[in-house]
Amino acid sequence: MRSPNLACRLALAACAATVVAALAACGSSSTEATKVSMSISEQGKKASFTAPKSAKGGLVDLTFKNNGKAPHGVQLIQYTGNHTFADVLKQLGSQSSKTPEWIKGQGGTPAIPGGQSDSATLNLAAGNYVVVDSASLGPGGGAPPATAEMKFTSGDTGDLPSTPATLKAARTGKDKYAWDISGLKAGKNQITFDSEGKDALHLIIAVPVKGKAPPLSKIKSDLGTQSGPPPSYLDFQNSQSSAVLDGGLSQTTTLDLKKPGEYVFFCPLTDRDGGKSHDQEGLLKTVAIK
Repeated sequence: MRSPNLACRLALAACAATVVAALAACGSSSTEATKVSMSISEQGKKASFTAPKSAKGGLVDLTFKNNGKAPHGVQLIQYTGNHTFADVLKQLGSQSSKTPEWIKGQGGTPAIPGGQSDSATLNLAAGNYVVVDSASLGPGGGAPPATAEMKFTSGDTGDLPSTPATLKAARTGKDKYAWDISGLKAGKNQITFDSEGKDALHLIIAVPVKGKAPPLSKIKSDLGTQSGPPPSYLDFQNSQSSAVLDGGLSQTTTLDLKKPGEYVFFCPLTDRDGGKSHDQEGLLKTVAIK
């Protein structure tokens, strides 16, 4: 599987130091979250967002309704400096394996089927954002993804709500990562997603295994292959993924593991400067889901 470009890596299915410092200084649990609602609708093969032009940042409760028939999701991308909405769209369409510092993966919701709703809780820095339909990015996405411009103003950060399950993309050394996964079960899971690594962006992909999983060394080798179809023992048709989240950030989200069995969890992203994908650097794990 070839390492995905920025568009794929910001979806797949799929940080200024001051920003990181601000988000790390979480407030108390008494902080009242800003309620932000978004939806998406379809006209033929084209999808379009309904989203506010601006909202208060800090602790945000995001709800998303898919009014279309195809899967759609929300990826929040912050852009900084003198860059523009058009610059983000150009970068999304590039084939670069590197992610510039002025683009921040701020999380969002997973892609969900038509007619369904989902939610997430995040701490969002003040600034300019692009809202992207993550389900339309990546190989075979077809028409350009639905996008919307949005601005978040300054707001108080706060504690995320507790969840039964946690998935942490932990940094264990230079160019080394590991999954710390607990509390998952079959069905729709409310999870906390923690993303670590100063120059990292992380994404959760959970793929059911057809039959019994081969040794992790084979899975790693197969995922690292630069060309050819994905491994036949992985059921990508029923895979689940999260939005992309910059290193140092956390959010709550959902992960719908539809049936019990073995799942492969991996992250196909690279650090900002490129290099090996994170599944080749430790973010690869098999988990038995009951």
